[in-house]
Amino acid sequence: MAKDKWFRSIESKFYDALEYHAVPEWIIEPMLPRVKTRRDALNDQKEQWPFRIHNAKGKFPCPQCKRVWKSSFTTVVWRARRNTNVIQVRIEKQACKGCNNYCQGSLAGIESLVWTAYWMCTWILDVFYGIRDENANKRADKLEEIDKATAPHDYARCEAGKKGICRKCNKQL
Repeated sequence: MAKDKWFRSIESKFYDALEYHAVPEWIIEPMLPRVKTRRDALNDQKEQWPFRIHNAKGKFPCPQCKRVWKSSFTTVVWRARRNTNVIQVRIEKQACKGCNNYCQGSLAGIESLVWTAYWMCTWILDVFYGIRDENANKRADKLEEIDKATAPHDYARCEAGKKGICRKCNKQL
């Protein structure tokens, strides 16, 4: 499978974070398109593939009409399997206001990439090793912080919202 640009940027920061956290045996890969990321499907798979939903700043280019936009509420989903030490990640799509084409986004900027990689590693350490970062709650991406954000969110064009996993659309943690 060819690695898309959105994934390559996450991949490099993830491996940096794994090295920092001294958990080198994990690998990361893009989540296959056939994996269902609706809330009920994720919950059904939770025993074999624990998951986490994360919000980050994203950027979306439309290959059809060339429009580009940013979103503060880009939904990132990852799941992991301990017996294979694989973590899979997906950035949920958003529809273009210009042509309604669903577009693949990427994380916008180094800060979003670093924080997302940090949360992936913190989550792996907690879920699979029972190691909690005591400072994580102080830096958590809580729903209250999402609600305080002033950037607009296009609920009608949010793929994650339609799946029940967008923390902004669905008001879920």
